[in-house]
Amino acid sequence: MLSPTKLFTPQNQDNVRMIQLKAYKFKLYPTEEQKSTFANFFGAKRWVFNHYLAANQQRFLNKEKHLSNYDINYDITKLKQQADTSWLKDVDDWCLKHASEDLHAAYTNFFKSVTGKRKGSKLKAPKFKSRHDKQSYRTRGVKIVQNGIKLPKIKTPIKAVLHQEFDTNNVKSATISKTPAGEYYVSILVEEEQKLLPSTGKEIGCDLGLKHLLILSNGIKFEHPEQMLAKAKLALKKQQRKLAKKTKGSKNYEKQRIKVARLYAKVTRIRDHYYHNISRFLVENFDAIYLEDLNIIGMLKNRKLARKIHESAWSKLRYMIRYKAGMYGKTSHEISRWSPSSKTCPECGSLNQNMDLSVREWTCDCGAIHDRDITAAVNILKFGQIELYGQEVLSSQETGEWELKIPVSLEKQAIKIERSGHCSPVSLGTKKASCSLDD
Repeated sequence: MLSPTKLFTPQNQDNVRMIQLKAYKFKLYPTEEQKSTFANFFGAKRWVFNHYLAANQQRFLNKEKHLSNYDINYDITKLKQQADTSWLKDVDDWCLKHASEDLHAAYTNFFKSVTGKRKGSKLKAPKFKSRHDKQSYRTRGVKIVQNGIKLPKIKTPIKAVLHQEFDTNNVKSATISKTPAGEYYVSILVEEEQKLLPSTGKEIGCDLGLKHLLILSNGIKFEHPEQMLAKAKLALKKQQRKLAKKTKGSKNYEKQRIKVARLYAKVTRIRDHYYHNISRFLVENFDAIYLEDLNIIGMLKNRKLARKIHESAWSKLRYMIRYKAGMYGKTSHEISRWSPSSKTCPECGSLNQNMDLSVREWTCDCGAIHDRDITAAVNILKFGQIELYGQEVLSSQETGEWELKIPVSLEKQAIKIERSGHCSPVSLGTKKASCSLDD
């Protein structure tokens, strides 16, 4: 068994930088005239997408080749010269081009999914866009001005709170979006040098669960953000009851709908902030992070657990870990979903076949008592190292280097568990241990 330092040598990466694309999101405060312009742009993008989707569907029935984004862009130029569609001249040209690119990408992914060239669940054919869905459009040629941004086809600058600094000379594109609560945001894509985090020589296995949100192989468990979301969820529940009593389509219904949408956004922001802290903690302290490829769509079919799984937003946490690991020069690897991580004894390697979800602790034939979640995290670490390196690597737990300082923002939601092969795990800080080494 090798140590991590023999597979890779931790280096001082303080001065190592990589050219990457990074997005910065800011809130916009448009005037009523600018809001009207945004509405026209959103509608034009939706019209182009739906118009050429219908055209491609008809071409399919006629057994003709579907239109690519280049064909659509060429045809849009002709539409601008016609009387019925001359209003397209007043729309940002990049907005229309990106609508054709989105349709082309949707068809490409659909064809690859049908032919088996695309991994994951099967995708359906592109659908028509609705004005009630998310409203957004992409553009280029964005200029950063004092206290705002300047967008093409909009005469006056749009007020924005630019709370983050970035290289204004390397702006690639911008995405303007409108939330269901009626708020406007801009996401600016910038090409810049990203400073890599220094190597630590440590690796970690992570198991996602329902009792605890995230369980690490070194014995740390992160709670679900239920306490942080309690007040917001209670307020959301009250406002939803009021919304149910309003007449749909009335002005009072629209006002109440906006209140509910704002509370939904608040819940999302609180959860995302918590997940950002967890993912940042993992990336800063470990060079390799191992996760499990969960079949979340299949798990949602369980009616008793579907609500809890949906609220946990595991996919979002996994996404944050993956993109931050890639951004800062760390490794993120997902093991196969068929790996028996919860049923395998990490001490002797034997498999416990008779174990359902209700079993939280189990005793192996070798005498070791295991916590189900921590055992799964330890095995995810081992299975991931075998898949990545071809052999098991000496873990940080065995070298005694797993003591970590948890950030203040995570202390209330983190529980550190003692790991021992002779007793069941005990939460640190409890008044009385449930077992001891002498038992």
